[in-house]
Amino acid sequence: MRVVNSTFYSLPEKIELDDVVDQELISLMTKSPINPEDFYQTGYETISFKRTREFALETVISSVVPLDKDLLIVANDSDDKHIQKLCRIYGVDNVLIQVPESPMELEAIFSAYDESNMHSHLLVSCDVNTPEGQRLINRLAKELSKTSIKLIVHCRREPMDLNQLSALNVAYMICNGKSGYISSVVLARRSQLVQTEGISRSFNQDLYNYWQKTLFGRKSGIKPMVV
Repeated sequence: MRVVNSTFYSLPEKIELDDVVDQELISLMTKSPINPEDFYQTGYETISFKRTREFALETVISSVVPLDKDLLIVANDSDDKHIQKLCRIYGVDNVLIQVPESPMELEAIFSAYDESNMHSHLLVSCDVNTPEGQRLINRLAKELSKTSIKLIVHCRREPMDLNQLSALNVAYMICNGKSGYISSVVLARRSQLVQTEGISRSFNQDLYNYWQKTLFGRKSGIKPMVV
């Protein structure tokens, strides 16, 4: 199923991308100087929108879950019901899960989901730089590393540090941009992003197509990864 537009918005056919990679955001994430045009060397790609974070969240939900797979959503009494509503809009089957306190119970839950081979990603929405948010993401990433399920992190405020993002093998991160009043960014691990071609459920929310547009101005010479 493909959805032309979200029912929440009357979006034009052409969605504006930020022409320049968000240098302020990259500086915040890396804590070190890096040429924005060389950011892909980290193993991650940035897709920057002149749209709110909500649009970026919808685009990821629409684009990364294969048509025959489901999305796991971490319950948090805040964003989870809204994310489920977005999943219904885009025809993404989903399951809401409570994260147990016991590590053994959490491992058993993810193991069971992985064995069912029905779930491709898990989405967690939180303030990633609070102690509680960091503990939650660390727990989830540790258990997901034993499975084929990939982690999506939706940042309510500031983004995660790039080293942490890479160490926890986060597949996608959604956050506010820094380049303007209305801006948002999706950071996507390139090895995951290349697998999203042709699976978006929406013409306007197609992450793979937006990524391809960001590549048009890139120099042809590809440098090796730096991390």
